[in-house]
Amino acid sequence: MYKITRNEIIDALNNDRFLMFGQPKWTLGKNTCNTYEVFIDLMIAENNERVPAQDFIPVIESDEELTMRFGSWFLEKAFSSGAQLMKRLGMDLNISINILGFQANRPEFITKVQDMLVQTGLSGDHVQFELSEAQPLNQTGIKNLNQLHDELGIKLVLGNFGTGYSTVDLLRHVPFDMLELSKSFTSDITESERALKVTLAILQMARMLDITVCAKGIETAEQLELLEEAGFYKAQGYLIGRPMPLNELETFVRKYAA
Repeated sequence: MYKITRNEIIDALNNDRFLMFGQPKWTLGKNTCNTYEVFIDLMIAENNERVPAQDFIPVIESDEELTMRFGSWFLEKAFSSGAQLMKRLGMDLNISINILGFQANRPEFITKVQDMLVQTGLSGDHVQFELSEAQPLNQTGIKNLNQLHDELGIKLVLGNFGTGYSTVDLLRHVPFDMLELSKSFTSDITESERALKVTLAILQMARMLDITVCAKGIETAEQLELLEEAGFYKAQGYLIGRPMPLNELETFVRKYAA
């Protein structure tokens, strides 16, 4: 299998050859969608080949310098596209933006986010940061996330809880507003009593901490109904909406936003 190099990723960044997608997050109980996750799903190689995220994201995550270059580019795109989408729709939305530990760990991360808010006219209420499980968070990162939460009102999401560096210990140090359960937790809940019990136990723990929970990877109506009855707040998955170009996301949100 062909392996993407860091130089190819840098070239794609310099020439704006990454495609941004959005995926709806469904509010259970209300059956509305005012939140979406934004991410890069495709890279267009120099030969015009479409490279999926699973081929280039691991290269980025393994390289701190590349993480910073990609993260800075992505942050600007996520903020600007979100501001434009809200302007066209004439409504407030919540953009869920993936960030990596190496980004949050940088002293200048706070200033970067503040600059993006000023440049786009967004407020902290429009943004939530979804911390990836792929990289560790150090003391500077913990301090930065606390400041963004407490001073700017940016909501914090612990992504793919229970995997990678996304651990229970982080809940002691960072004021997360939401946990996200990966597909690995939710895919078997209708077939496995054990899987369901683990999922409900995580929900119970989150409730004790006043944290809401979003279940990812929802693919069947049975899964969705079970999670809604259990008291989950958000759901995301192919049953609700696949990752889609932002023009298609705009149509979806216009139809289902509260």
